[in-house]
Amino acid sequence: MPAAAIAPAGFTLVELLVVVAIVGVLVALLLPAVQAAREAARRAACQNHLRQLALALQLHHDALRRYPSGGWGFAWTGDPDRGTDRRQPGGWAFSLLPYLEGAARQHLGRGLPLADKRAAAAALPQQPLPLLNCPSRRPAALYPYGGSHEVLNAEPAAQVVKTDYAASAGDKVVGTIGPHDLAEGDSPSYDWGNVDQATGILYPRSELASHDVVDGLSHTYLLGEKRCLDDGYDWGDDQHAYLGHGLDTARYAAADLPPAPDGPASLPRSFGSSHAAGCYFAMADGAIALVRYDVDPELHRRQGHRADGLP
Repeated sequence: MPAAAIAPAGFTLVELLVVVAIVGVLVALLLPAVQAAREAARRAACQNHLRQLALALQLHHDALRRYPSGGWGFAWTGDPDRGTDRRQPGGWAFSLLPYLEGAARQHLGRGLPLADKRAAAAALPQQPLPLLNCPSRRPAALYPYGGSHEVLNAEPAAQVVKTDYAASAGDKVVGTIGPHDLAEGDSPSYDWGNVDQATGILYPRSELASHDVVDGLSHTYLLGEKRCLDDGYDWGDDQHAYLGHGLDTARYAAADLPPAPDGPASLPRSFGSSHAAGCYFAMADGAIALVRYDVDPELHRRQGHRADGLP
């Protein structure tokens, strides 16, 4: 008699369903861990970006014995022919480009006729710079320019690079939109408002050095993450990274302006971030510190003031 045929082994429907269920449970358990690991990597990248920006500020200080100016106002972008002192209408990010391997970018339009210079000034913010963005919030890319004021020394640009890092302008809100033209800005009689009351390190027409930070470099904010809407743009994130002093490029550490996480309400003067626990600051000595959202408001204010004499 021939041997009976042996049926091939296989899974039953119940066994397959059990395997699928187990795989689903494992994925559900692993996914938060994977997401947490990715966010940890993004936080590390964010800290590194701030560290490199702070180092660029220190290199500028070493070269010129002072920090760059914070610029004139949010209606002005960088001018390649006007240095990095109080004559420079553009902001701190523009002045730092040579120390971020971006000298060629900063020199766009240098020595050219006015029309060509304005075109070059519009081309500059259309080149993404990864160091200016926190990867937890957004990639280095171009975003819509939504400012309600034209940039006075540049042609319009519809898509521009934005910054997630802002200068610490102190614990008092200062500055204006700026002068109407270069001659007015250079005039000794132009009224810059309450700029002489600024308590930070980078603010309109600032020309400070490390010895001006009386409270100590390790105790004073230099740069920090800026707080943004979690969906869309407010008037602290609607322009571009190279403009002079304004809420796109500077924030304040007043006691009534504590750091805050990104959210649905507009807080355009505050520092903050898309991180869960707090936002990162570069201190004036180059150290990177995490400042929690529940920080004591008075301590936050003191760290934004360069010379109040308080611990």
